[in-house]
Amino acid sequence: MRNSISRSSFARMLDTERRKTPSKSFVATESLSGHAFDSINEVMASSSAPAEINQDNIQSDIRTAFHKIGINNGTIGTHPDFLALAETDAQENHYICSLFLDIKNSTRLTFIYDLPDVVAIKNTILKAAAETVRALDGHVHRFMGDALLAFFGGKTQSKEDSIVNAINCTSVLEALMTGTIIPVLEQTYSQDPKADYLGFRIGLDYGSDENVLWASYGVKGVYEVTPTSFYVDVAAKLQGIAGKNKAMLGDSILSEIDFPEAYTKIRTRTQTNSQGNQETIPTPILPRTYTDREGKQHKYKVRELLHTHYRDLLPFTPELKEALPNSRSVSCSGISFKCYKQTDDQLIDYPSVSSALEKRSSLKFKLTLEREVYTTQKFPLELQLIKTNHGKEAQSFNKMGIFRLPKKTIFRDTSSQSRFFTGDSHTHHDSTAYRGLHTMEAIVTNANGVVIFRDFIGVYIK
Repeated sequence: MRNSISRSSFARMLDTERRKTPSKSFVATESLSGHAFDSINEVMASSSAPAEINQDNIQSDIRTAFHKIGINNGTIGTHPDFLALAETDAQENHYICSLFLDIKNSTRLTFIYDLPDVVAIKNTILKAAAETVRALDGHVHRFMGDALLAFFGGKTQSKEDSIVNAINCTSVLEALMTGTIIPVLEQTYSQDPKADYLGFRIGLDYGSDENVLWASYGVKGVYEVTPTSFYVDVAAKLQGIAGKNKAMLGDSILSEIDFPEAYTKIRTRTQTNSQGNQETIPTPILPRTYTDREGKQHKYKVRELLHTHYRDLLPFTPELKEALPNSRSVSCSGISFKCYKQTDDQLIDYPSVSSALEKRSSLKFKLTLEREVYTTQKFPLELQLIKTNHGKEAQSFNKMGIFRLPKKTIFRDTSSQSRFFTGDSHTHHDSTAYRGLHTMEAIVTNANGVVIFRDFIGVYIK
């Protein structure tokens, strides 16, 4: 069972970059228009977007977990939904989620490695980040040195699913850095056995239709179609105040989807007081205050995504999640926990936090015990399901909070020794009712009271 996201794939990508050799410089004679993006797209297509999903491809691991079909072959550069605006005077209002990412402490690399290795490390990390964005149906707009700007949303995506994809992407990127990129770098470069000074810093926010204007910038032959909005610009500001492997979220994205406070935290910073002592200062708002044309000051609420909690909601296996730092997940061979959406007589698998469901959708939560559990664990087992509702709508109906469902004792099946016995399952039926993110937790303890399995499923509701 894997305990990281595409570690072998990233290692191969890094090896390919390291094999490149410097050559003499040359004078470019072609026009800038479009050619830079064309070359980037060719590289991405050849290196990380095969015709079919390969087992070790970064997109494969992520899209398979989220049950997204095929791979995202989207190009790098102008968002395809707004390409018609290129080199025209036309403008268009349309919502977008903006994700700004940079590699923290990448400057230090030049003091440790030769320049070709610096290029290899930075380029491989950015390619892996770009593939993660595309795996979650995002669009990579631009590379800027050791940074990347990406958009989530478009004319064929709902704003709820765009926001869900964007938030999931920030969490997957953190897992990729800590569980895949850092271990591979430490294994590859023996002269620097501790590469964990590197990390991603991410800023993320959402701008509504009325607050985002798409237009073509530049002059004839050299242009860029890009959105103009405070909520686009602020993504870079949020990234600037994020810590290593942290993501800062603006109030707009938090409010739009009624994101739970339980999965965020107020970022803090340390400073020296007048007595010369270090003190911790909370920073619940953007450090800068903006003044509008009427002289009114605007302070902007910001929060840090609580990765250690939200990451456990990702639809990866408990084996993978528990291998990451500070995970609450506990895996047990032969036990799985899944959610299904019931439509008429059909059960459709709903991977945790994969999309936003309509209200009044019927859900089925299923814990499965395979045969091996009955031969390896101490019975009786005890199953505890814990439902947690968040959000303003749940609160208005007095349904916000933690609800522990009745515990269920699971005795050893008398037929478990039979070669025809395949296992057993235990189900709970529920439904979607309140906007926001809600969770179901499954805990299994053995006869000694030891937790042998723990997993989480998050359900977004429109």
